[in-house]
Amino acid sequence: MNFAREQSLLRQRLQAKASPATAEALRQRHGTALVFLGAADPDIAAAAADLVAAHPQMGRAQMTAFVRTLWSSKIHELRAVGAQLLAARSALLEPHDLPLLEGFLGDEAADPVLATLARDVLGALVHKHKKLWRDLKRYVGGAHGGLKRAALRAALPAVQAEAEAFPRFVELAEVVIADPDPVLQAALDQTLAAAAELSRPEAQQFVARHARSVVLPVARPAAPTPAPAATPRTESATAPAPAPADKAAATKKPSRQVAAGDTPAPRAAGTKPATKAAAAPKPKTAKAAPTKAKASAGKTKASASKKTKG
Repeated sequence: MNFAREQSLLRQRLQAKASPATAEALRQRHGTALVFLGAADPDIAAAAADLVAAHPQMGRAQMTAFVRTLWSSKIHELRAVGAQLLAARSALLEPHDLPLLEGFLGDEAADPVLATLARDVLGALVHKHKKLWRDLKRYVGGAHGGLKRAALRAALPAVQAEAEAFPRFVELAEVVIADPDPVLQAALDQTLAAAAELSRPEAQQFVARHARSVVLPVARPAAPTPAPAATPRTESATAPAPAPADKAAATKKPSRQVAAGDTPAPRAAGTKPATKAAAAPKPKTAKAAPTKAKASAGKTKASASKKTKG
């Protein structure tokens, strides 16, 4: 994979879809020093999906190196593609990739890109390797606002999948419960709402204890155990059809040819022939031929006898 070529093609594709008005709106919204091409989110997502499909054999080392190249471009759209690439292949990441993710999350970038990295990349890694919860505690205890937000967002996949993860999330949330950062508080409420699907009573207690103004979703009901499917009774089950080979053998008509020297079995008196063709009288032309042949055979036999006597 040629990183420079892929990055150039990616930029050309997104530049062709870009709008100067969109670029200015993104710059005003995020207020960063990054370069904004002005591509829309669906175009970025489509470019990332095509990149994943074009390189199905991309390994962990190659993927992280390529994303590092995209990140160093300081172009918002390329960084967004890199974050979605990591999210799509998050199963390839390992705990020792945490410093790379930590560097991305601590950098200046648009918040949607940082949210994707925290929730879908770091969150997937933490959910798979529970020892990384201690690093999330380190983030919320530090001074970097971006890493604090990342810690709360990274807890979302775990609390959404396992009720046992909710107490760990509470340990993180109570450290930053009084932080004035509105983006951080919004990330806290988002993860809290996701946790309510499995841990609604505990989430309600947390909301009441800290007077949070967050609407929790209805608890997710347990999936019912499917009943065993009844075996349908069909005609073929009660009266199986004979095999094709047996049917052919049963319906096959016996051959009418008789081997030389064999005498056909006599028909019992009073029985009818099997078919009309067998019982029909032979035509006169058929009888004449054997008579001439028999006379000729008699003359030949008499002549041979005379020659023998002489």
